[in-house]
Amino acid sequence: MRLSNHKLVRKIPGIYYFSVIFFLLLIFLNQQLGKQLFPSSKYYYASHIVVGLWLIYIYFAGKYFEYDSEGSLVSFLNRGAILSEFINYRTNVYEIKKEKIKYYKIYNLLFYRRLMIAYSTNGLDKYIYTNISMLSAKKTRYLKLSLDKIIAKNQINL
Repeated sequence: MRLSNHKLVRKIPGIYYFSVIFFLLLIFLNQQLGKQLFPSSKYYYASHIVVGLWLIYIYFAGKYFEYDSEGSLVSFLNRGAILSEFINYRTNVYEIKKEKIKYYKIYNLLFYRRLMIAYSTNGLDKYIYTNISMLSAKKTRYLKLSLDKIIAKNQINL
């Protein structure tokens, strides 16, 4: 089974760059209007904190995710959505043999979801963590079904 979140992630750079411009626009307009854009400085700083946290969230959670379980390997690809065409410093590719996968767990935090895959090599357990925040609920269900199928097959083969 193959799945990815390409349709949603291709909108992330536009949202990010619009948010940066909005952040700079808040600063510029507040200075040009003589610091009268907000009723008090508390609201001014609160708006900067909210937009700043939004930018940090989009940067870290807005990642491209691809899953492929066809063949004898299971591959997970995680790539950043912002500046990934120019600099590939956030790309993680993991390929694991199906029979080595032991279990998985999805950590579902408030705005952030993470997939943890446990697999064994030479008797040692190793873990892979991938970001699946931008994966839809339907595709997450398909991912769970596929991984459950692989793990059930591994349990029978033991």
